[in-house]
Amino acid sequence: MLRLITGRAGAGKTALVMDEIRRAALSGEGGRVLLVPEQYSHEAERELARVAGPRLPLYAEVLSFTGLARKVEAELGAAGRKALEPGGRLLCMALALDGVYSRLRVYAGARRSPELQLELLRAVDELSAAGLDEAAVAEAARMAGGALGQKLEDLSLVMGAFLAAVGPEHTDASERLSRLLSRLPESAFGREGHIYIDGFTDFTGVEMKLLCELMSRGADMTVCLTLDALDEGSEVFELSRRTARRLLREARERGVPSRVETLEARSERSADILAEHMLSYTEQHFDSDNSVFLYTAESVPAECELAAARAIELARSGCRWRDIAVAVRSFEDYRAQLEAAFAYYGVPLFTARQTDITQKPLPALISSAYEAVLGGWEQAEVFAYLRTGLAGLDAAECDELENYCFTWNIRASHWLSERDWHMHPDGWSGRWDEESKARLARINMLRRRAAAPLLALERASREAHTASEHAEALAALFEDLDLAERLASRADELERTGRLQAADEYARLWDAAVSALEQCAAILGDMELDAAGFSRLYLLTLSQYAVGVIPVSLDMVTAGDFDRMRRRHIKHLIILGASDERLPGPAAEGGVFSSEERRALAELGVPLDAGDAELWREFSLIYNCVCLPSETLTIVSPAYGSDGAAARPSFVMSRAARLFGLEIRRADSRMFRTMAARPALELAAEAAGGRGDALSKAAEAYFEKAAPEQLRRLRAASKARPRLLSPGTAHSLYGEELRLSPSRVEKFASCRFAYFLSYGLRAKPRRPAEFKAPETGTFIHYILQHVAEDTAAEGGLAGAESERLAALTEEYARRYLAEELGGLEGKSARFAYLYSRLCESVQRIVEDMAEELRQSEFKPLSFELDFSRPGLSPTAELPSGGSVRLGGIADRVDGWVHGGRLYLRVVDYKTGRKSFSLSDVMYGLGMQMLLYLFALDRSGERLYGMETAPAGVLYVPARDVLLSEEGDLPDEEIERKRRDKLRRSGLVLDEPEVLHAMEAGESPVRLPVKWKEGVPTGDSLASAERLGLLGRRVEENLRALASQLRSGSITADPCYKGAQDNACLWCDYAEACRFTEGEGSDRRRYLPKLSATRVWDMLEGGAENG
Repeated sequence: MLRLITGRAGAGKTALVMDEIRRAALSGEGGRVLLVPEQYSHEAERELARVAGPRLPLYAEVLSFTGLARKVEAELGAAGRKALEPGGRLLCMALALDGVYSRLRVYAGARRSPELQLELLRAVDELSAAGLDEAAVAEAARMAGGALGQKLEDLSLVMGAFLAAVGPEHTDASERLSRLLSRLPESAFGREGHIYIDGFTDFTGVEMKLLCELMSRGADMTVCLTLDALDEGSEVFELSRRTARRLLREARERGVPSRVETLEARSERSADILAEHMLSYTEQHFDSDNSVFLYTAESVPAECELAAARAIELARSGCRWRDIAVAVRSFEDYRAQLEAAFAYYGVPLFTARQTDITQKPLPALISSAYEAVLGGWEQAEVFAYLRTGLAGLDAAECDELENYCFTWNIRASHWLSERDWHMHPDGWSGRWDEESKARLARINMLRRRAAAPLLALERASREAHTASEHAEALAALFEDLDLAERLASRADELERTGRLQAADEYARLWDAAVSALEQCAAILGDMELDAAGFSRLYLLTLSQYAVGVIPVSLDMVTAGDFDRMRRRHIKHLIILGASDERLPGPAAEGGVFSSEERRALAELGVPLDAGDAELWREFSLIYNCVCLPSETLTIVSPAYGSDGAAARPSFVMSRAARLFGLEIRRADSRMFRTMAARPALELAAEAAGGRGDALSKAAEAYFEKAAPEQLRRLRAASKARPRLLSPGTAHSLYGEELRLSPSRVEKFASCRFAYFLSYGLRAKPRRPAEFKAPETGTFIHYILQHVAEDTAAEGGLAGAESERLAALTEEYARRYLAEELGGLEGKSARFAYLYSRLCESVQRIVEDMAEELRQSEFKPLSFELDFSRPGLSPTAELPSGGSVRLGGIADRVDGWVHGGRLYLRVVDYKTGRKSFSLSDVMYGLGMQMLLYLFALDRSGERLYGMETAPAGVLYVPARDVLLSEEGDLPDEEIERKRRDKLRRSGLVLDEPEVLHAMEAGESPVRLPVKWKEGVPTGDSLASAERLGLLGRRVEENLRALASQLRSGSITADPCYKGAQDNACLWCDYAEACRFTEGEGSDRRRYLPKLSATRVWDMLEGGAENG
């Protein structure tokens, strides 16, 4: 007996069926089965248990078609065949394509494309669900011909190869219902009792064949279908109408009695009225009874905030969170913003989803482990593996190890070596002490912990030849990492911190990893594979395991797509995204068959969805969703579409407005922020900042009474100055007395924010250990200092023979290599070559400086003079309180005694191309040597025992000179050009006798001056008076910069002299700063070039910087 129960939504079809099952259970009649779609089986089971009570399991059960297949397999036995899991299915498809790709004309490229393999798997499922096997698809290919025929021919080959890959040991989901159909005659199922079918709109080809077989086996069959009439009616019900006619025709052909019961829906609910007239353009008008609300919102975030605010409003009226649902077509477009809005408003929300496992740490761990051991232990892969949090090192340990590997460019040979790493953790510039030795020991310990599991995997993978052996190697990695325990511990930690959904996901990851490994071992078995091939197939298998989430509470608002809303007891429904772009949803893109191909197949009699069926199914989905709420329906449309153009409301919204005479109201996003504490506090912040309107002032007044302490903190925060540390923070970072070196002053003058990162937060930029500036500078300084000190007794550099200087230079170069760089052991051939070249260059530099001093009456007095020494370091009080003390080290101080005074010259060795600039000094830059010079002018007498006078400052090039010239040049010309390159830069006292003492003769080759008719000229000259003015300016600059530093300034205000000369150009902190001109307080300080004449005019006239 076939009985059709028809009627609109809400007519009572499901309730009638549930009641019949309940009465049968109460009277002890068994054999009742309720067959529902897979996604509704759990909900139907709960509802039936609620209605029928505890006796239900004895007399009735809820099944899906897949559940029915499992039931019959349990009765008849699975013939030793195990069902393939999703990962195993994709694995079989990959194997199938490996076998037939050379015979494919359309899909040969799918062999290396997991995305296309999934498309083909879906195509196989659809064809199988339609009741088509390999032969039927091949016949359809013959009939279709052309491009469609080639596609179908490929699919026929793929289907055959896929089922062959599945093999006799397994059963696949695509053939499960076909196999059920073939075995049903052997089963006792359906021979008696009553089968109820509910929740379907239509059926696939195989499902319809199963129903036809079941209706003629003896059991009664009741099918519930939502439709208005069998003969004709609304397009909303067209699919259900066709299904009803097909079932009645099949019953008639099989001689099965049938009858139709039609239930009338007498609901006066506004939602039902809207659903009924959704596609009928009646002129009738109805009273919504304040149960339908229509809004338009500016944007998707505004829609989501409105939904959260509406949920709060409904909850305050007395309903539970679980009575509210949010529905959005193409839900994934809204998920993230909806979750963020509900969290912001403090509304508990559950969005049913299957989490993509490939976004979790476990697949990342496995893929990067294989990439590391197969790809030469590249740093990116090794640390991608370590930073998953599952490899045994925490974040801080990973940081320490990665910094070392980055510094020393650690490669495979270093990881594989059994010897400890021995290079300094800070690179070439590092100096060994107990702390650095302890760091290196810790790094070696971390390196061994990190590498041990990977080394074991590498060895096992090298020895493995079959899939099973590779599976054992990967299982050993899991065991070495204690992966099961780590995942369980992580889940416990997440649970303790209240992140219950994430905890549940982690708890399931281990099962997925093991299941995927078992599938690979079972399906691939003794197939010969290399490690790369096995890892690809394993990760492909693992990618198919979706980790579902469960609600962390029973009382939550639920949200999802329209097809997830059916069979729910919902009092209040909020529909978002109700524009004509989204409702009805656009035709599904992608897939193997286009819409035109589906229509062509339908004409050939191939039963795939085609033509209007998809649109009818969409209308049915909308209808069923709109009918759901028992109390209120809220529909929200975005003001703009995905392309930025103005969006039109969906037909559902337009019909609701016309039926109930409602206005589509524009949502005031600011108004609904008053519904929750955090958004309202944001409104109050506007008033606290002095820029609020009446609404924000009302929010401020509310918090004044309800949460005064919170409002007090908010007001304090609103008064905080941007890019300015509090006095307490500045004091904690820099101390009561500012201790500055010239290099620190230079950094602060260049950019306040860079100084804060470097000396406040002590953020160290990562640099590879390459032997170049500043490491090259350190080496040259070392050589010059030690050679000068060793020759002091014989008259210094000027008094030593060239052979003696060369020998000393070579000796100290050897010492530096051994003591500071750890010798050549473990160094690359390139390093040895570059170091030998550097030694040759430093020989020439030492000889050049010796030659300079031989022609000068100034003699070196101090090397590496430390200005932090007591009595030498200048201290100045700051106007705002506190003091500043200058430190730092001068490379060399030279002196010349004349007229009872000691003239002092500060020398700085420069391996780069920095030159002295009076313009920079005016802006607070480049003051290093002048700070030293004027400090010596004040305290030099204590140091050297006689009255001192400043003679100037010089940058001395400490670099070798390479000339690039076209054609041959005479030796004399080459030497002249080389001397020009080595000319000093600086500022010297404009007194002829002092200048002659620095370099004899009227044609100096080193000093930055020229003589004309016995008079020195040039911008590098300054009289004693001008040096005094400059000294005062330097002191003013120092006080001003120190005061700004003391006030806590951390403004990103880089100095800018040009595109190739600015503080941002080579800044170590560009990635942390992300400076953008004009954004927030980010502003460049433009420093126009000042001529020497302009500088002296400003100093002598007291003018400000122009």
